[in-house]
Amino acid sequence: MKLILRLWLVTFGIIILWIYFLFISPKIFNNRIIEIPDVVNLSEADAVEILNEKKIKYQITYIESTEERTLKTIPYAGTSVKANYVVSLYIGKIMPASYKSYLGRALEDVMQEIELMCNHHGLELKIEYEETDSIVGGIIIKESLIDGSILNQGDELQLTISANHSSFMMPNFVGLSIEEALQLLNTYGLKANISYIQTPIDEDIVLFQSTPPNTIVHKHNPYALDLYVSKGVTSTTVVQVDSFIETILNLGYELEVNYVNSNELENKLVAFKVQKLYDSNIVKYILWITK
Repeated sequence: MKLILRLWLVTFGIIILWIYFLFISPKIFNNRIIEIPDVVNLSEADAVEILNEKKIKYQITYIESTEERTLKTIPYAGTSVKANYVVSLYIGKIMPASYKSYLGRALEDVMQEIELMCNHHGLELKIEYEETDSIVGGIIIKESLIDGSILNQGDELQLTISANHSSFMMPNFVGLSIEEALQLLNTYGLKANISYIQTPIDEDIVLFQSTPPNTIVHKHNPYALDLYVSKGVTSTTVVQVDSFIETILNLGYELEVNYVNSNELENKLVAFKVQKLYDSNIVKYILWITK
């Protein structure tokens, strides 16, 4: 009888403890209010130690930074929260830099970027040239580092550049002065047919080229490049409107014509506006003509 009574008492005690830990204890302790301590600028180890001492729950998120330290907490320091609240702890980490491939790009276009990368990460840069007939000169065709590989102090970056003395990529002459364009053409051994047209643009500026930029061209090619060059105007009132409009349309530019009433002669250009000048694809002329 006494044994049965003891068993009942033990069972009852277990039930009471179970109810306490499951229902009562969480309400007592989880309703405890705590204040978030200021751990900003501390190391990760120090910040975690403080949070553990105060029995504050937390989760860590690493953010790329130039310094390894605690950047912020959410909620911020001084905020009062319940004891079961999970604080977000943001830790700055110096992430290892990785190499970005330059294969297929012109060395001239990316040389400054490559030099900055090598200086910043302590890389040794070596450049060699390889003769080829299949690729124009000046293109990066080999590199010693693999795309995505980690950069380490003292690593060597060796770039192999294509050397092709028989072909090149056609440069963009639009916007250059005719003197600059002719010097560049002479470098590549190309001929040019130059046509001057009367336009309300600075004198001796290249407006259009018959071969698009980045076209692969062989040096000393007998083909002659057509260049249209502005010879400017001295006064808008002397421009022959019909020939001017014909020239604009022949060059493939956009055109908008507005007619205005005037006591002067008809069909005379009195004002103009040029949008996105020197972009041969989207130049637009807006004309105001008397009627």
